[in-house]
Amino acid sequence: MDSGPNPLVSAVPRPHPARRDAHLYPVHHPIDARFGDMDANGHLNNVALESLHENTRATLNRRVFPDVYDRTTRRLRIVTSTIVVHYLREAPWPSVIDTAVGIGHVGRTSFVASTGLFLGKDCISLCDTVLVLLDDDGPTPIPDDARARLEELRLTASR
Repeated sequence: MDSGPNPLVSAVPRPHPARRDAHLYPVHHPIDARFGDMDANGHLNNVALESLHENTRATLNRRVFPDVYDRTTRRLRIVTSTIVVHYLREAPWPSVIDTAVGIGHVGRTSFVASTGLFLGKDCISLCDTVLVLLDDDGPTPIPDDARARLEELRLTASR
């Protein structure tokens, strides 16, 4: 019997250790954890942490593509292609979570929003989300002005 990796299962390696440093990220926003985010073990549950990652991504999307969530005027939409979340530490309630985001990669029609959640200096979770820009015909190239804004928010080791 073969005990090697199963080709039907995908595994994702941990992000680079530098991603655990809050200073790496260009955009930060503190969010109070809610009592309802706590599980029976007394810490914030994984769904609550993913919700914080999602809110952080949405805030970034609105910053880069200002009308993307206005259904009456938008001509472009953003959809999620892939989400990879790493849960690194427990976080208690009550707490204030520092949400952080930067751009991990910019492609022709997609980009990677790389988020981190921090409790003090401790990184509690990391997430990378591939987001695809769509128009009425499907995936569409990222406009030059939005591409420039994305590039300004790139994760770099020099922050």
